[in-house]
Amino acid sequence: AARELVRGLLCAREARLGRGGAKDFRRAKLFRGLRWSRLRRSAPPFAPSAAGGAADTSNFDVLDDCLSLP
Repeated sequence: AARELVRGLLCAREARLGRGGAKDFRRAKLFRGLRWSRLRRSAPPFAPSAAGGAADTSNFDVLDDCLSLP
């Protein structure tokens, strides 16, 4: 189902998934059984915290050597 979705996105514009709007995605096998009407109210599987504000990078791996390169 995932391959079918990706193939539907990576093809000619005339045949691309989404050309008919969101209903194309709602019909995709990968999303079968998904309750679209409850999607916005459902809890995410992972909710990152940004306690440090907009500049908080604690959710990303930061390599020290890349910070020292010009």
